[in-house]
Amino acid sequence: MFVFEWPLWASVAILATAGFAHGIFGLGFAMIATPLLALFLDYRVAVLMVAVPSLLMASSWLAVHRRQLRLCRIPSSLLPAIAVGATLGAALQAGLPERVSLLLLASLLATSVLTTWALARWQPPETASREKAGAVFGGLAGMTESALNVGAPFALLYGAFARLNRIEQLVVLNLCFALAKAIQVGLISVTSVPHVGGMAMVLGTAASGAAYYLGNGLANRFSEARFRALLRCFLFVMIGALIARAAWL
Repeated sequence: MFVFEWPLWASVAILATAGFAHGIFGLGFAMIATPLLALFLDYRVAVLMVAVPSLLMASSWLAVHRRQLRLCRIPSSLLPAIAVGATLGAALQAGLPERVSLLLLASLLATSVLTTWALARWQPPETASREKAGAVFGGLAGMTESALNVGAPFALLYGAFARLNRIEQLVVLNLCFALAKAIQVGLISVTSVPHVGGMAMVLGTAASGAAYYLGNGLANRFSEARFRALLRCFLFVMIGALIARAAWL
């Protein structure tokens, strides 16, 4: 697939841009890359193109921050719930028509915008049971991350209810990304692998990884508040574009 045509270079440029932003701010890779790729690639191809570099980035972040990982207040229910949700999400993705997948992705991006807007203005009550909250929100985050590449809204909601600080929230996000992506990529590999050219996958993964490390070196030099505002605007545009793409199919 791709050979050396424009979809290859467009995909590489999108993955590199998303990786750079993720390196600087610690989030945004899948939410930027997945909808953009889905506008001109088969949806399952777009998901897999994002899943592999996302898995590597999250694993790398957890390896670098392993000390914080050991100190983080993670309930025992969180990881099993993410794993179960990711398994269900991978099965769901395989069976959904492309039009439905695009509309669900648009809906989840809208949920992400509303969640961040609400959490900036409203502090939810602290949960009485982190175990139950971890099971509920972990399962939802794993499922949406595996099926649609966007599990952050439910991971952020868990962090708000559990009163996590910033580093703990980043640990939860990267645990969700790493575990859900490992299950997603593993299940796709042993079932029906979408036709993604080796050149596209290698170049896309290499470009996003290099851009991620470049961005990580520039972390804390840019305004996170401005990035979040720009990301919201981008997501609004992508919601409309995905709905139009689904209607065109």
